[in-house]
Amino acid sequence: LECENGIVVDCLGQTSAENIYAAGDCTMHHNAKLDIKHRLESVQNAVDQAKTVAASMVGKEKPYAQIPWFWSDQYDKKLQMVGSSQGADETVLRGNQAENSFSMFYFRNDKLIGVDSVNRPKDHMLGRKFLTNDIMISSQDAANESIDLKTLA
Repeated sequence: LECENGIVVDCLGQTSAENIYAAGDCTMHHNAKLDIKHRLESVQNAVDQAKTVAASMVGKEKPYAQIPWFWSDQYDKKLQMVGSSQGADETVLRGNQAENSFSMFYFRNDKLIGVDSVNRPKDHMLGRKFLTNDIMISSQDAANESIDLKTLA
């Protein structure tokens, strides 16, 4: 099997060998929504890719095209990530790092590609909505606390 920091698969989970599929943490795949090639080690990715592979194996092709998201609770901090920072050419801060309540918004070519949040679940959920539905927001709006991002969704 072709490997590149994981088993290389196409959007259907097909490997370089006929009739062999792979899904989850072990795969390197292209994410069409983010236009990046990556390997994800998350429950969400494993479940979503498994659904794609199962459909492919029974002839019901359903290309994998999900926005990745993760979360982890670390003591008093809720860490949430959506999209990716890979390839970002602009990063903006929303919130207050000193108070452990902030989000980093990542942009590539003026397009939102990811949001990492610490104790800001609203930013995370809106980031998921923006990325899943291809809603454009500017880096200036993302950084401006006086703008309620919900009004942009």
